[in-house]
Amino acid sequence: MPAYSFHLCTTAESRPIRNTHSEFPDVGAALAEAARIGSGMIRQRVRRKPCELRAHLDVRDEGNAPVARILLAELARQMS
Repeated sequence: MPAYSFHLCTTAESRPIRNTHSEFPDVGAALAEAARIGSGMIRQRVRRKPCELRAHLDVRDEGNAPVARILLAELARQMS
């Protein structure tokens, strides 16, 4: 099974959400997991302080190449 990692990217930095790759049957399943992670991040941050909605989550393959992107602002709109 292919492995993917998730990176939070802001205007200042790009950092991995987890330090390991996770296996998923395909990029669609990895993208669904990224949306779940992003939704959780938005919920947590909104409680503490306004969320940086210009940030995005990148889904990267085993070679660290970006294969998909989720915009947090778009995800927040879908949640409301």
